[in-house]
Amino acid sequence: MKRFYSFLAILLMTGMLSCKKNDNSDMDVKPVTVSFKFSYDVDNASLGLSLEKIQVKLTNLTTSQVYNAVTGADGIATFKNLAPGNYDINSTQTLTAPDYNEKAGTNLTESIVFNGTLNRQSLTKDEQRSITLKTGRVGDLVIKQIYYAGSNVTKGAVFRDQFVEIYNNSSEVIYADSLYFGQVQNVASVATKIDQNKGFYLPAGQYDWTKSIKMNNTKANTDYVYMTTLFMIPGTGKQYPIAPGKSIIIAATAINHKSPFVGADGKTISVQDPSLTVDLSQADFEVYLGDQEGISPLASDVDNPLVPNMKVVSTGGNRDLVIDVLGRDGIVIFKTNEDPKKWPSYPTPDVTQIITTTKMYIQVPVNIIIDGVGLQHTVPASRIPKYMNDTIDAGETYVTAGSYQSQSVVRKTNKTVNGRIVLKDTNNSTNDFGTLGKADPSKSASSFIN
Repeated sequence: MKRFYSFLAILLMTGMLSCKKNDNSDMDVKPVTVSFKFSYDVDNASLGLSLEKIQVKLTNLTTSQVYNAVTGADGIATFKNLAPGNYDINSTQTLTAPDYNEKAGTNLTESIVFNGTLNRQSLTKDEQRSITLKTGRVGDLVIKQIYYAGSNVTKGAVFRDQFVEIYNNSSEVIYADSLYFGQVQNVASVATKIDQNKGFYLPAGQYDWTKSIKMNNTKANTDYVYMTTLFMIPGTGKQYPIAPGKSIIIAATAINHKSPFVGADGKTISVQDPSLTVDLSQADFEVYLGDQEGISPLASDVDNPLVPNMKVVSTGGNRDLVIDVLGRDGIVIFKTNEDPKKWPSYPTPDVTQIITTTKMYIQVPVNIIIDGVGLQHTVPASRIPKYMNDTIDAGETYVTAGSYQSQSVVRKTNKTVNGRIVLKDTNNSTNDFGTLGKADPSKSASSFIN
């Protein structure tokens, strides 16, 4: 009998080991081969432009591993032995002015850059996907620096020291008068947690604005953005010139955040470590909401009488200019002779009934936007759907150290012409921006990066 039970035990152990071995083999992850076939947008598709040497970058959203490839003459880039997973795909094609002019009959003096992106793509099998290359508007005014991440919550100024810097990238004087500046509205949820079954999201996770109440425009997603906040620089038309290679600073609160000050509630506000924050007392403009009806401004939102206030079009329900410290935001600038307050506004597509407290977002045409920069979460696994379409910004940028580390994102230097710095502007913030270790509103050489 003992021999029988011993024999039975051996059989059971052998079976368990066999099952375990089979289970492991079933769980083996096999690498995949994925290729991408490129084409140009409708405006350039018939010109016979080269599809060779397109730079293609894949970023694994779990591991942050980056893979690079270039296309051959057939416009195809192939990635072999790729680990299955979720990826962002970012591609760039640069054509010289002579090459493009010859095909398009244009008179460009600078190289033209095309971009194509696919976000949060599940690559789990051998396949080929298509990407369309587009070129966006390259403006004379560009957003140079965005200090959104804030400074230390204990020793610094948290987010009250935020600012945006706008730069004249041209060779002529540009007037800042009536320039609009604001934040774009879109989905701020982690992309992997979005429930597509709800029916008001695009495949990549952004809002499908065609589903908004009273929306009757099939191009609501491609031809417009929707503003959470909107402000305008005042002026008579030629009151605020920006010289070539110079910039303006728009501050949330235009004070020296290194020094103690009295808040709107009468209490003193100070920082433990002044080196962590910035002096914005010399800013060109500030956003002040203390005089807005229905707003209970933050105590730190004080008015500097020496700095002109931005005109308020829409506060978005905020208590000051507050850019998302995690990077879930998008910033645009534009000009128009019309009054945006009279433009259509819509609720987000998840709203089923408009009531008095429903937030409405002004619809702004993409074709008037001068520049736009998409911000993103530093950590790949926490990233949200892309805020704006490729014609505004084909890529996004973020500070490398994360929130409350005093860092800003800054547009890179492209070249210097007769002493004037020309900033990089390929309509792709992933390529155009880098991180400045300490935000710098001085406009001096220390505020530029290569």
